[in-house]
Amino acid sequence: MKYFLDTNIIIDLLKEKEEAIEILSNIASDPDSVIYINRLVELETLRGIRFAHSRRFQIAQRELEKFEKLDITQDIYSEATNFARYCKSKGITLKKSCEAIDYLHFITAKYYGLQIISIDRDMSALEDKYQEFTQM
Repeated sequence: MKYFLDTNIIIDLLKEKEEAIEILSNIASDPDSVIYINRLVELETLRGIRFAHSRRFQIAQRELEKFEKLDITQDIYSEATNFARYCKSKGITLKKSCEAIDYLHFITAKYYGLQIISIDRDMSALEDKYQEFTQM
């Protein structure tokens, strides 16, 4: 199976949160699993590590390099824009200030045919609306 990791699960993994460890352990136990991120996930993860924590930064950077990186193409930006507009028209609002980034991650996963792995409930809401969106 092929997976796209949302930033929140990587951050929780770096914080050694049990739920993230369990989710990623299950994925890693399947030898056919391939895990992807995009450079935006990498940036979001690394920017949150304080400058004074250079060792932690280096470890995180090294671990992130192990994942396959996907390009965010113009098609992805366009689809994310259209999907966000559709969701807004249906009364869907995401709770975070980074809602545009959530749409980019979600559509990146869909574009490449990957299952998105996230601890964010907003992603579940997007999944339901995406089915409607693709039926239009």
